[in-house]
Amino acid sequence: MEYSNSHYEGNHISEELEKGTVFKIYPAAFNIVWGKDERYWKLPQEKEDPATLVQVSWLEVTGWCDKVEKGTKYEVKFKVKLTPDSFGFNELPLYFMVKSGSKNLWKKIYLTKDANVESNGSYLVPNNLTITTTDSPHEDSKLCFGLYEVWSGKWKGGLIIQEVIIQKKD
Repeated sequence: MEYSNSHYEGNHISEELEKGTVFKIYPAAFNIVWGKDERYWKLPQEKEDPATLVQVSWLEVTGWCDKVEKGTKYEVKFKVKLTPDSFGFNELPLYFMVKSGSKNLWKKIYLTKDANVESNGSYLVPNNLTITTTDSPHEDSKLCFGLYEVWSGKWKGGLIIQEVIIQKKD
């Protein structure tokens, strides 16, 4: 019997917008649980295309950037949008995570209540998800990030993930 994995593994490519300062990561670079199953996700066809959640009860999207500098503070922002027929995001919080080495930070955000809405209807979340990358020679210094809602067991859909922006902070 042949085993087929229904999880999508991204290409892990990050685009450097400003040398060592700003990075943009598109959904084609993300790992998406259930991402290969068209009942649950519409995956990007081109590099800059979004990933669109059709429906899942287990939302887990992760990625990383390995171009960051050791011992440097970065802010991570997720740019997402909701479709007109989205569901589950008014009553369920999303959990955003950043990690570098053994340090990690979690933020719980109710997307439709707590996130900043841009003029085009996109949400830029979360506010102040900032971490200083490890400077330990014994730890991996890449900056990992994730978006989760895996604890409720409730269905949610209509989330469009556009990009993740990682920006160096002073």
